[in-house]
Amino acid sequence: MTDYLPNEAKIAQKQIDAFYNSIRATGALRMTQQLNQSLGQQATIMKNLNKQMVKPYQKIAKAAAAYPVVPKSVLSSFVKTNSSLSGIPVKQLSQMIPNQLQSTNGFLKQIAEQQTAFAKKMQSWANYVAEAQQELDHKYSELIPVVDNLSNNGWVVTDFLEIDKLVELKDKSDNEINKIMTEYYVKDNYKQFFYEFDELIDDFIDEDFDSGYLDQLKMIRRLLKENFNNYKVLISTAVSILDFKYTEVIGSVSTDSTLNRREIKSYFQRHKDDERPAIDYLTFSSLLKTLDIFLERGHFHVGVEHTHLTRHAIQHGRYDPSRYKDTDFIKVLLLIIATRFCTDIYHLD
Repeated sequence: MTDYLPNEAKIAQKQIDAFYNSIRATGALRMTQQLNQSLGQQATIMKNLNKQMVKPYQKIAKAAAAYPVVPKSVLSSFVKTNSSLSGIPVKQLSQMIPNQLQSTNGFLKQIAEQQTAFAKKMQSWANYVAEAQQELDHKYSELIPVVDNLSNNGWVVTDFLEIDKLVELKDKSDNEINKIMTEYYVKDNYKQFFYEFDELIDDFIDEDFDSGYLDQLKMIRRLLKENFNNYKVLISTAVSILDFKYTEVIGSVSTDSTLNRREIKSYFQRHKDDERPAIDYLTFSSLLKTLDIFLERGHFHVGVEHTHLTRHAIQHGRYDPSRYKDTDFIKVLLLIIATRFCTDIYHLD
């Protein structure tokens, strides 16, 4: 693609590549989502600039070519355009521009030519931004099978997971996936886990009645820091907070609704094909698919030694606590984090 771009677009490409490298170095999906949104905003900004800055000058140039003297009505448009750009009041700017400009067609034509050249540069940037966004969507669409495999193993993709980690997990077996994700969240005394946990605590509050649940989260964090093995008596509390937070973000906390697998499946089917960047689809589908599996209603007749790790088994005391692993607790906490930061599910319809 680079070989066929004009100089302006090549410069734009270097700037965007620099952004990507920075994002890749820091790794967070949340930052990538913000960049992806900014690409679309850039195209809109450029179109608006073209409308506000270039077209009025082209109108002046057209008038200058057609008439010996540029009409005052056209000059009035010129003054208004420059007033909006400079912040100088229209009346004051009208006094600053001498009347003889009406006969200075060459000056006006020169301005129009400069603005037209500027418009071409903006269009080159806008074209590259659009193409870069398509490439980015294609790149992340290839990671959808990875996200599905993670969900099948109980791992949700949060906004803070490193992109390179998803790439690393391509074509990996279930055992390899669990080994890589466990190492990612457990190494360095659970450094990544506590980083994401702190992000949740800092941004947990949506309503005044959230404060009690936030206090619980802070106590959980303190107890884990004292001894991470305390997770064995904390996991049920974490599941109840997950239930609360999910019903809150979908706008149903003050209703009889609870965390419901059937509704999650229905919502996913209705909205999986909504228009959204691929990066947003990754976190959206990951959360709903992982929740769907976690909410499975298991069969208790197999005994507490053999039940699956689900909300149903935990909350009904049908999962032998001696079977809990630190990663089981981590997975539940990550579901709370993903729920809090996935705005795609806020106030479900």
